[in-house]
This record gives sequence, C-alpha cells and structure tokens, in this order.
Amino acid sequence: MSDIGYVRPLDLKGNLKEILRRQFSGKYVGKYIEDLGLILDVLEITEVGLGKSFIGSPHIYLKASFKVLTYMPIRDEIVEGEVENIVDYGMFVSIGPINGFVHISQLGNDVFIHRGGVLQGKKKKVRFSIGDVVRARVTAVSRPNLAAALRGEPIVRVSLTMRQPGLGKLVEEEGEKVAKVQSV
Repeated sequence: MSDIGYVRPLDLKGNLKEILRRQFSGKYVGKYIEDLGLILDVLEITEVGLGKSFIGSPHIYLKASFKVLTYMPIRDEIVEGEVENIVDYGMFVSIGPINGFVHISQLGNDVFIHRGGVLQGKKKKVRFSIGDVVRARVTAVSRPNLAAALRGEPIVRVSLTMRQPGLGKLVEEEGEKVAKVQSV
C-alpha cells in the first residue's frame, strides 16, 4: 500500500520509517479495505519518497509505501478456532482476528440443546463449551458493512458449518499431540 504521512519538525532526528509505521498503524489497523480484507498490522515501511512542506504547516509530508498484514476468510475455507461464546441458537468461534458463527443446525447430525452455557447432542452426547477447539468450513462471508463498527458489530460476518466429515470438535488423544475430530 502507499499513503502520504507527515513528520513533525522535532521528529526529524528520529527514525522516519518507524514514525510513519506508527502513524499508518493508527490510521489503518482494524479497517477493512475492499480488495485486501481486514488490516491487522502495518509490518514495515518499504519506501519513503522525498518530503514536501507547505506554507502554513510546520510538518514535512512524505509519500511512503508499506506492507500490511491482512485477513479475509474465503468461502469453503477450512478453519480451526476456539469457541468464544455459546447462545441458545449456536456458538461463536474465534477464527483468528474475527469471529465466525455456527448455527445450532450446523453443529452436526444430532439435535443439540443449550443448557448452562453448553451445547450438548441428544444422541451422541457431544458437548460444546467455551474454550473448546473446533474445525469448521466457511459457508458464507457477508459483504463488509463499515457502519457496523460504529454500532459495535463485526465489519464482516462469517457463517460456519461443522456438518461434513472431518469437521467438529477437536480432542487430543491421551499422551499424543495429535488432535482428532470427535464425531458429531
């Protein structure tokens, strides 16, 4: 990416790239950009152009190019995450910097009941609780709603399913570091 940043006169002796990186981090981190996705971090300033000054402003303005770390889930992508919250109609799963939602009908081939902050299957007795690690498939990614951030809602909504084979709750075998999917 590239943008124009500014440097105050008393910062001219400092590291210009670090000053611009902090400035662009404050401007872009947490924002959604159409072709890139959700900006997570400004990694480094790769190029800084010559500075310009304008009458009436004490700052030096510089055009800079920089690298950013972004994330945008893709439909049909397999993700793993931790259960963050359980509600009557499903659960929210943290898949990196954003949360996805698994509707109760998409938890597996069982009927699930919500009791005491836990979702439990009637037939197979599989239990989902906060902190469980699950594997799911992204079924839908909503179009970004930039006004949602002002309301405290997520910018991008992600729907997940765990109904296919290989998806569901991950459990560690005793004494092994290999995680297996608990059949749902």
